[in-house]
Amino acid sequence: MRHILASAIALALTGVAGTLSAQTVTAPAAAEVTTQLPRTARPSHYAVEVTPHADTMSFDGKVRIDLDVLAATDRIVLQAVNMRFAHATLAPAKGKPLAATVSVDADSQTATFAFAKPLAPGKYVLSTEYAGKINTQANGLFALDYATPDGQKRALYTQFENSDARRFIPSWDEPDYKATFDLTVVAPATQMAVSNMPVARSEDIGSGLKRVTFGTTPKMSTYLLFFGLGDFDRATLAGPGGTEIGVIAQKGKVDQARFALEAGRDVLAEYNDYFGTAFPLPKLDNIAAPGRSQFFSAMENWGAIFTFEYSLLLDPSISNVSDQQRVFTVAAHEIAHQWFGDLVTMAWWDDLWLNEGFATWMEGRTTQKLHPEWDIDHADAAYTSRGAMGRDAYATTHPVVQHVATVEQASQAFDGITYGKGSAVIGMLEDYVGAEQWRAGVRSYIKAHAYGNAVTDQLWAEVDKAAPGKQFTQVAHDFTLQPGVPLI
Repeated sequence: MRHILASAIALALTGVAGTLSAQTVTAPAAAEVTTQLPRTARPSHYAVEVTPHADTMSFDGKVRIDLDVLAATDRIVLQAVNMRFAHATLAPAKGKPLAATVSVDADSQTATFAFAKPLAPGKYVLSTEYAGKINTQANGLFALDYATPDGQKRALYTQFENSDARRFIPSWDEPDYKATFDLTVVAPATQMAVSNMPVARSEDIGSGLKRVTFGTTPKMSTYLLFFGLGDFDRATLAGPGGTEIGVIAQKGKVDQARFALEAGRDVLAEYNDYFGTAFPLPKLDNIAAPGRSQFFSAMENWGAIFTFEYSLLLDPSISNVSDQQRVFTVAAHEIAHQWFGDLVTMAWWDDLWLNEGFATWMEGRTTQKLHPEWDIDHADAAYTSRGAMGRDAYATTHPVVQHVATVEQASQAFDGITYGKGSAVIGMLEDYVGAEQWRAGVRSYIKAHAYGNAVTDQLWAEVDKAAPGKQFTQVAHDFTLQPGVPLI
């Protein structure tokens, strides 16, 4: 399949035997980033304290948000779902705190903090207390109940992609609004709390509770924040560059994590080399959760991947090679996101494929390199591309890069075109420019946009520099900005 598509590129470039059956199209400029919020303020840091009440399926929260007001306004609007607010103040860099009147719009999923007088541009700190719900489905902060020899247990986890951090923190819950996070949790003293960063300090506060504060995160999008709490054990091993590799699971199951730990170590070493930028966090945990979801099996939270047990733990008494393949490929996919998605994040959901298509391609590439015995005929890539071509034949198909107007539309973009065709197109483009030139472009892209956001054309620009004379961007546009495959 790659050979056929590479031939199509050559024909398209030389004008022989036909052309791609579409008009020339252009990608959106990097500055034209979609938002569902006013462009009058931008956060830089969240200091969050959460007290979950697992028995009543609710939680209390406090947040202090460092922000910049960019244009004069009498209100700050951010995103919040199913929250009740107690009170709120806004403190300027100099001067007395201002009282805010809080109103909630359930339909637009926003909370508005209004003030008596317009705010001048400058730095402020917004502080508010609120209460929210613990959900039974995997969105926001949610609970999973499971049976153990000691009776029924309940663990808490978060799932924020694509737009559910707003159920946990009132926030600018869009990928382009990156910020740093300090997370503090008041939790039962006997349970383990886990987040993106290692625990910075833990103190007993009496009444069977402890206050756990995690280290400050790197600058990242809200959907990548993670929190988990339960009767957990943690197994670790030393990873490349001093990174601690960990697997966290319910008590009694962590001994099933050995293969996942070793896979995580090996994949991380491979990616450190491939991307030319070392994994920047001090630890990389993978948190195993009981049960399953019809929508996903794992989530790439930065430094704290969430994975359902069936895709992470291996019971040596019943597991086989197929189970090992599933664990390895899921890990390879999610760890790829630590660079493509976490370190560099799409500016808006139009470019979701930059996350998912690239991670799918890296998953296949890395599995083939580290476990060639699993695909001796090199057929996996063909299965991926054939499946995508079948999906692409329907009238309901869409381009790899598609316009997404709302978060509801974003939820529908996690499909076979985004993953499968995205992966196949990347494989084809790498074949076209050459593996070394492709990697050089990827490395430059990662370095140029680390801790920031990007659009597809910014990746193409770096590959263009690494492979001059190939008319690369136009070729890439032909395969990503229109649906279907070429007719020659």
